[in-house]
Amino acid sequence: MKLHKNIAEGILQGIESVLKNEKALRTTLSQLLKQNRKWGSRDRRFLGEGVLEIVRWKRLYEWMGQLDPKSENYYWNLIGVWIISKNRELPDWNVFSEIKNLKLQSEDANLPLAVKESIPDWLNELGLSTFSKEEWEKEILSLNGSAPLFLRVNTLKTTSKKLQVVLKKEHNITAHSISDIANALMIEVHQKLDHLDIFKKGLFEIQDINSQRVSLFASPKPGDLVIDVCAGAGGKTLHMAALMENQGEIIAVDPYVKKLEQLEKRAQRNGVKIVHTFKDQTNFKVANFKNRANLVLIDAPCSGLGVLRRNPAAKWHMNPTKINKLVPIQQQILQENAELVAAEGSLVYATCTLFPAENQEQIQAFLKSKEGSDFILEREISLLSYQTEGDGFYMAKMIKKISSN
Repeated sequence: MKLHKNIAEGILQGIESVLKNEKALRTTLSQLLKQNRKWGSRDRRFLGEGVLEIVRWKRLYEWMGQLDPKSENYYWNLIGVWIISKNRELPDWNVFSEIKNLKLQSEDANLPLAVKESIPDWLNELGLSTFSKEEWEKEILSLNGSAPLFLRVNTLKTTSKKLQVVLKKEHNITAHSISDIANALMIEVHQKLDHLDIFKKGLFEIQDINSQRVSLFASPKPGDLVIDVCAGAGGKTLHMAALMENQGEIIAVDPYVKKLEQLEKRAQRNGVKIVHTFKDQTNFKVANFKNRANLVLIDAPCSGLGVLRRNPAAKWHMNPTKINKLVPIQQQILQENAELVAAEGSLVYATCTLFPAENQEQIQAFLKSKEGSDFILEREISLLSYQTEGDGFYMAKMIKKISSN
């Protein structure tokens, strides 16, 4: 495919926004495509592929082309290395003058893992200090791969078998069931699905397999009062509503109003009637939910280093200093919301990251605190990408003791 200058300029705008200005990858791509609605489907795919791959493999491309990150032409040079690495002809444009005769260095067995897998040194060191060398290599290799496309069947409206039949018969889409999760499907060929009528009717949601496991792990029951204190746009909220068979109540709280508005729209599409959103944090704190919830779910804000397949920008945006700033925020959320749990109720803490400071160490610190002394740890699980095909997740379930008073 010939690379047109306007598409290359779109890629440049995208990678500068993500790598230089630290903007969100998905939002950046969405804005670029909205600004250029006249681009054809091939051009749009090409732009998305370019931005995603350059962000993912930035460090390796630097090494292959011996690029200087301080060069004024650095981002164009990254695009040039990407083009050459794809065995495409480098256009004869002035912006590529520094690399027009470039021969890429070939990877070899002695290439350091951090360069080969295109991650910052601090992340590689953290991985090697957390896992064995063999396990870390497998995990970072998986996190650099493409994520399978998983669906969550909305059991409020259909069944897994019925949805598989409709997908195949009406849309020629093959979906495979997952052996240990009854209402999860994996799509054989990665493709766009949110334009389908069956999606618009709420028969399924697009949701990572391990994200689905969080709600199953939390295990809400019909009739429960559930408080989702970091609900976001509501993927897990809606899953819990389906597990509760639309019976009971889910209080969804998040500091970002736009996310809760998305949740409300998704809930309507899914036929979910038991979710109530709190857009005002002050009102939520004033509301009397103390010692009432059967389940409190904290899908905590985290470094996001378990979802690098979907968001490779996280490894460049994150650093140890930022992680250290997240840790007290996570602990504060645990401390503030523990009092909402009823006796014998569950407090579930989850992150989409891999490392102890945000996971196991948070839970141990909480259990040793005054607020956490009323809880016992029932179970904790780490889900690695290379073992599960899903994103990296951690989850812990704590049960509130019956008061002896």
